[in-house]
Formats: sequence, structure tokens, C-alpha cells
Amino acid sequence: MIRFLITISVLTVLLSCGFKPMYKHSENSIDFRNYSITLINENDTSREIKEEIKKSFPSSSETAKEYIIEISTNENLDPLINNTDGTVAKYRIEIIMNFKVKDKNDDVYLIEDFVRGFAQYTVETSEIESEDKKKRMTRMATSSAIQMMISKIQSDVAISNGN
Repeated sequence: MIRFLITISVLTVLLSCGFKPMYKHSENSIDFRNYSITLINENDTSREIKEEIKKSFPSSSETAKEYIIEISTNENLDPLINNTDGTVAKYRIEIIMNFKVKDKNDDVYLIEDFVRGFAQYTVETSEIESEDKKKRMTRMATSSAIQMMISKIQSDVAISNGN
């Protein structure tokens, strides 16, 4: 009987502690179909990054766009490991996204922030395989940065709405 009461007490304390995940996508998530995406440095942005952004923020003509997200991207490719002959064996890709969110009707920015996404890849013996791997890792780093950006936007919107 005492074990049962202790178990119930511990479960009650743990379940009612008020923990709420900060970056969890939930039912009251904002609808990103209301957001229009503008890529500021589109000519300097690789195709992989553009495609990941389009995939993450699908454009829908049915919903009216209330907000604009302006994104500026920067891609860095840094060598991590060099072979004894001077060639690079491993690279790190860093995608930096500066973003600003503003109301379509106002010229005031609601959110200004930046996010980073990272990925690493080893150089293959074939240039084609290495280039393919670089493209996949660029997509992965971009996707990681976009997920963090979405979380930051949702978090800031939840805070401004008083949640």
C-alpha cells in the first residue's frame, strides 16, 4: 500500500510540474501559408538552398499573405581535415540565414534574427560522388537552419500573443 502511494505521489509530481517543450510543434502552431518568402540575395544563393526554402514554405494562392519573411543566406565551406599530400579529406558546410519578419501592411519588422545550419562530409575518390554528397549536405544544413528559424518565429509569435 505504501509503495502504491509513493508511486502515485511521484507520478503526480512529475506529470504536473508544468514542463512545456519550447520548440515543439503543436496544435496551436502558426500557419506558414500566411507568410510570403522573399530571398534577398537570390542570385548568390545555390539551387539546393532555394529548393529547400521552397519546400519548407510552400506557396499557396488560396490564402492571403499577411506577413513577409525576408531571408538572406550565406554558405561557407570550410576544410576540416587535410591529407598529408595537402588535399582536403573532410569539409564542413555552414549555412547562415539572416531573416526578418514583417507585417505586410506595416514597414515595421516584428522579428529580426539569424540561424545557422551545419553539416559535414568526407571527400570521395570520384568528383561526381563528392559533388553529390556536397549537395545533399547543403540541403541538410539548410533544412536544419530552416527548422530553427521556424521554431524561433513560432516562439516569438507565441510570446507576443501572450502564450
